[in-house]
Amino acid sequence: MAYKARLPNSFRKETKKLPGNIKLKVIKEIKTILDDPYCGTTLVGNLKGLWKRRIGKYRIVYQILNNEDLVVFHSVDIRKKIYK
Repeated sequence: MAYKARLPNSFRKETKKLPGNIKLKVIKEIKTILDDPYCGTTLVGNLKGLWKRRIGKYRIVYQILNNEDLVVFHSVDIRKKIYK
């Protein structure tokens, strides 16, 4: 069962700033995540409850809301910036 996506404005702005080839990979990964949100890795610490999906040096951070069959995408950026 495919989940629905919620892409907040902050996520859309971050995506627009990415290089063209990375944008295409992000779109592909969003589709993969919506088909199987548990394909990512759980985060710990202050990001507990969120998931990540790796695209080279970039990361997509998202949250799974099972009761609504919804994935909320929080952030996409290079690794060293995403965890600050």
